[in-house]
Amino acid sequence: MKTWTINSLSTLNVPKPETAVMSNFTISEDNQSVTYSVNLLPADAKNFIPYADITQAEAIQWTQDALGADRVAAMEAEVDALIAQAAIPEPQVTPLPWVAPEPVVEEVAE
Repeated sequence: MKTWTINSLSTLNVPKPETAVMSNFTISEDNQSVTYSVNLLPADAKNFIPYADITQAEAIQWTQDALGADRVAAMEAEVDALIAQAAIPEPQVTPLPWVAPEPVVEEVAE
């Protein structure tokens, strides 16, 4: 399951009250993560929440609403791709079989 974490919210204080306008967030799963930023949709005056009372769950919902379902899916797919890529073993340089290995010279301590 992917974990969404809000790293920071940028606000505008004009006009008062303080309004969150940008979200910096990370999507992570299986030790792989991607960080993004998005401009949030304008605050809903009818359901306005003071900045000090915003929960992470609300900020995540606002972030996902601003992105839309297609972008949320694409961003989560990017994390899936990182997980798949991490599962592929990294190629190792191997000595060529037709080249004789160089002899190891041991230093003698005096």
